[in-house]
Amino acid sequence: MRITRIMPFAAAALLAVGLAPASAQTSDPAMDKLAADWAAAFAKGDSKTLAGLYTENAIRVTAEGGKVVGRDAIAKEFATNFAGPWKGATIKINVGAIEHVSADVAVNEGTFEVMGVKGPDGKPLPIKGKYVNTIVKKNGAWLLASNTGVTPPPAPAQ
Repeated sequence: MRITRIMPFAAAALLAVGLAPASAQTSDPAMDKLAADWAAAFAKGDSKTLAGLYTENAIRVTAEGGKVVGRDAIAKEFATNFAGPWKGATIKINVGAIEHVSADVAVNEGTFEVMGVKGPDGKPLPIKGKYVNTIVKKNGAWLLASNTGVTPPPAPAQ
């Protein structure tokens, strides 16, 4: 497994919304709860709970890991990573702006930081990046329909 696949996120991902005006907002209790639930499941290495926060046909895209489609494939991706370099890792999610597209669709952007990941040399490898999520309301619950996370490219060698 390539260490660069470490950068999802929750998102991370990550993360959900309550009803609000159509303008962008920076705080939403439902979004904060989904981010907290996502981070808690991540810290437990619980791929099944994480995948349950996504729609059945959700899409996760990372620059390093590519595209994963569907809740089952997302669960498998998380399980593989938690068995490898993410074992014991935690994530801090900073929920950013939330744009409500409609009563049942919102877009959220924010930042994340993953701690506890080890690089190929066994040394800690902190990972920071940004995410953009599309969140939809299905059967009364807010779920991730898409999750894209990116990390800045490494500094050029000198």
